[in-house]
Amino acid sequence: MEKTSWLPDAELEKSIEGWIAEHREEMIKDIRELVAVPSVSGEKEGKFPFGAPCGEVLDLALKKAKDYGFDTENYDYYCGGCRMKGSEEGELGMFAHLDVVPIGEGWEYPPLECTEKDGYLIGRGVGDNKGPAVAALYAMRFLKEHSISLKHDVLLYFGCSEEKGMGDIEHYVEMGKLPDFSIVPDTDFSVCYGEKGIFRATVKIPSDGNLKELCGGSVVNVIPAEAVARVRTESPEKAELLRQQLEGFDNISANISKEETREVTVKAKGLSRHAAFPEGSVNALHLLAEALCETGALTGKANKAVKGLAVLTGSSHGETTGIEFEDKETGKLTCCGTVARLEEGILSLSFDVRYPASFAGEQVREGLGKAAEELGFELVETEDSSPSFVSPERPEIKVLCEISDRVLGKAYKPYTMGGGTYARHLTNAVGFGPGIPDRENPFPAGRGQGHQPDECIAVKQLTDGCKAYVLALLALDKIV
Repeated sequence: MEKTSWLPDAELEKSIEGWIAEHREEMIKDIRELVAVPSVSGEKEGKFPFGAPCGEVLDLALKKAKDYGFDTENYDYYCGGCRMKGSEEGELGMFAHLDVVPIGEGWEYPPLECTEKDGYLIGRGVGDNKGPAVAALYAMRFLKEHSISLKHDVLLYFGCSEEKGMGDIEHYVEMGKLPDFSIVPDTDFSVCYGEKGIFRATVKIPSDGNLKELCGGSVVNVIPAEAVARVRTESPEKAELLRQQLEGFDNISANISKEETREVTVKAKGLSRHAAFPEGSVNALHLLAEALCETGALTGKANKAVKGLAVLTGSSHGETTGIEFEDKETGKLTCCGTVARLEEGILSLSFDVRYPASFAGEQVREGLGKAAEELGFELVETEDSSPSFVSPERPEIKVLCEISDRVLGKAYKPYTMGGGTYARHLTNAVGFGPGIPDRENPFPAGRGQGHQPDECIAVKQLTDGCKAYVLALLALDKIV
């Protein structure tokens, strides 16, 4: 790759590193205060379209930005932004989010306290995405405090519903002009130049019979680690027999209710991962459905419904759902059944599908709908977000790759992914750190990653990210 002229002089680069080191503790303090707010995007509460906690965290972030000398704006509590004015026309963007996935169970460390241990920060949102948001803010702060003026305005966007539908960025896009080029600090280095399409769907099927409860999953983009069912038998003796059968399955536990000795409560324990990256996960819904089917204990329509559930959750790349798509640029489709509920005799199952950039959402809808229909399910709800793609041959991508290589001291290839970020709603936008593809996870499988218990990020990733964002703004200001 031919080198470009983006590099700052050695004195400036040394100044960046020194300033970040001096402000390390202050950066962690700001992250800690944001993490303390349980900002899970939810239902509208008064003036807050995504709930009061998201409003609270946005107010806090904007106050910090204002205290550091930036102009700020609150866009109806859908999102907010801070801006550094440039000397000419044009705008560069950095798009981060302050909402988080639900805290969930299984934490060893307090999820809202941002524990620092062995060089890592641990807490909900430290990596996805409050920590990177602060790293981006500090990159702007460095430029401002050193009176380094750019030609372009710089906008740092704070979103409030990235994890749940991205209604925040849709609101922002509707309001006007987008930046000329944007980076999204919500991925790994080096550069994510393309994202698969995201298709969401819900299927339903009648499920009367002796299945009295079934539930698993909380948000559609997370593979569930736990699932629960409650089965009513004909007698206490048959309940005990069913309990014994179920105890023979791996990762399944069963108990008889003390109040109702004919009912057996069944719990499945899986391994959670983000639905866009299902490798290594174990879907608790599939474990539960398979175990129930194997016992032969279900009656009525519940038997057919749970058998269908077992099939539809039995693969993660579309093999059992009629949509086993793949292309060269963005790879294999992923399809995960993640949220199931039994309500008023109807079993519903929601899917998160990430499809390759050369396919269309309509192809996914047709294939999934047909597979579900053959099992007796009806496709009742769908939503689609088209793929995004920026040519890896563009000069901006090459420069960002060079910056990543320099900051990390190691070359990582630009890539595409199944994860969905704000980039898909913007023009000329790519993912740019601060994650490291091969970073060490200090926790065992099922913990430590984004969306998992004990979510963590190395402090060095954030400080390296901050330096990369300073260099990126300086470089992009020259070539955009």
